[in-house]
Amino acid sequence: MRTLGVRIRSHDKEKALEYLHLSVEKSKQIGFAQGEIQGLYSIAVTHGMTGNYAESLEYLNRCLDLAVEHKDYKRVNYVYNSMGIVYKNIGDYPTSQSYYLKRIKLIDSLQLDQDTSTPYFNLGVLYSLMGEQDKAVESYNTALDVYEGGKDGRESLENDILSNTARINFDDGNYESALEKWLKVSAYHGQQNNNIELSVDYSNIGNCYKELEEWKLAEEYLQKSLDIAQQLSIEQQISSVYFGLADLMFRQKRFLEAIDYSNKSLESLESTGGYEQKKDAHEIAYKIYEARGQFAKAIHHLNQSMEYKDSLLNETKIKEIQNLQIQHDVYLKDKEINENELQLALLNTQVSLNNKRMIYLSIIMGLLLFSAALLYFRYRGKKKSNIVLQEKNDLISQQKEVIEDMNTQLEQRMLRAQMNPHFIFNSLSSIRYLVSSGDKEAALTYLNKFSKLLRQILETSVNVSLVLHEEIELLKIYVELEALRFDNSFSYSFNIDENLDLHQHEVPMLLVQPYIENAILHGLLPKEGPKKLSVSFKDKKDHVVCIIEDNGVGFDHQKNQKKSEKQSRGMSITAKRIEALKKISNEELVTVENLNNGKKTGTKVTIFIPKEL
Repeated sequence: MRTLGVRIRSHDKEKALEYLHLSVEKSKQIGFAQGEIQGLYSIAVTHGMTGNYAESLEYLNRCLDLAVEHKDYKRVNYVYNSMGIVYKNIGDYPTSQSYYLKRIKLIDSLQLDQDTSTPYFNLGVLYSLMGEQDKAVESYNTALDVYEGGKDGRESLENDILSNTARINFDDGNYESALEKWLKVSAYHGQQNNNIELSVDYSNIGNCYKELEEWKLAEEYLQKSLDIAQQLSIEQQISSVYFGLADLMFRQKRFLEAIDYSNKSLESLESTGGYEQKKDAHEIAYKIYEARGQFAKAIHHLNQSMEYKDSLLNETKIKEIQNLQIQHDVYLKDKEINENELQLALLNTQVSLNNKRMIYLSIIMGLLLFSAALLYFRYRGKKKSNIVLQEKNDLISQQKEVIEDMNTQLEQRMLRAQMNPHFIFNSLSSIRYLVSSGDKEAALTYLNKFSKLLRQILETSVNVSLVLHEEIELLKIYVELEALRFDNSFSYSFNIDENLDLHQHEVPMLLVQPYIENAILHGLLPKEGPKKLSVSFKDKKDHVVCIIEDNGVGFDHQKNQKKSEKQSRGMSITAKRIEALKKISNEELVTVENLNNGKKTGTKVTIFIPKEL
């Protein structure tokens, strides 16, 4: 049954799981421990293949416990490897790393007849995903050092590592080193007649030559890659090479050929491409048409690129939320397993106590001389039970604190995710205003600056907070955009305290921006005469203090009351973010002062941002 389940799981998961569960039950009935272990492992792998990671981990843990009980260390080794893969897929890299290291330690300590090159190679891939490229290269080298297989297998491993380290070199800008390695890899794949990998190699080589500005060689290798991809009908590779050729022609200012390849890239992506590829394809098309002065088409492709950026952002957030949910499900499964183990331990203790009590009662009835001893053992049993109950209560308290911390982080991420769309909507409204007014030059200038600002926001979208230096740069670009939008009708300045470490402290992203927006729209724009905006950041013992001051029309209680009845979406979200910060600091975090005193007008907003978030 287990063999049948394994064979059909790639196309009929439900039927496969039915056979595998029957296999486990039958193995239990006949006392076949190895069959039960293998069945549990196959169920776990089946769930993992279909993305059901919480269920996969549940069965892997059951398999691990049973394998350890029966000293099946070979299966324990396989379980560690599978757990490393599952935790890597859900984004929990530290836990994934720990299981790969456990696998290496198990093989070394028990001297199992297994090669440790595979877990070291997996560790290299994992470190590369974590951005720790030095450790990745070290793990790859270790994989080669410990390899114990045949010549063919070693040669395959060497070329896989060469390809991975070439990618690291390319991403670091070391194009000569990357080129040298990919040329070696392509020679190997050519000998193996592995045309699929060879097409990818040629594309990588072409991109290296492109970065080194050796245009003729770049075009030659990209064309080789395209020919193989078209022969094998690899649509994803075809669109990728078209994109590379379009970029190559653009860099050489061969705009007509660049447009041709760009159109081919977009056509091929209609059926196969994802948001990232489509965003890049429209972005290169925008650059080509802008360079040719065809601004209508340039704006069209820029808008398409921005739409795919938004879609990519939403897709990224959905995946992030899904991964968080999976990790939460895994946590709940682990919690459930731990609770069951505690309950089982408690039941075993109770059964043991009941047995002891019956023995003690029998002894008391037969021999009164042992009554004192019975009392003593009963006391010990109760004390042990109390210790178990206390440990359970401590564990529940710890788990409650972890859940509360997770809820706080999720709440901050949700509020920050609401803030970005509001800000982007306002900026797009400004762009629409410039386009509709016919000022194309200002619109393009605004689009370029807004694109730069949006890129910074997207690059930091995973984080709830930003380093203060990055937050200030975002605010400067925002104020510059608003000044462009309103024809530089107001002047502005940013004043930073010299004692404030801009690279140490973190602040919630775009927390200050809605207050600056209010100062410009409701304070400065209605004012006649010179208009000034000042944004200051100062260092205080436990807080970073931001002061936003304008010389606008100020406010009175009646107007303020009307505004509060119709509060902006941005300020509503910001108010919730401020409330979230009050969980960290009990102080009043925002004060608003009216500077109207006869001669002087304006508003001063002071924001206290806790340093420890």
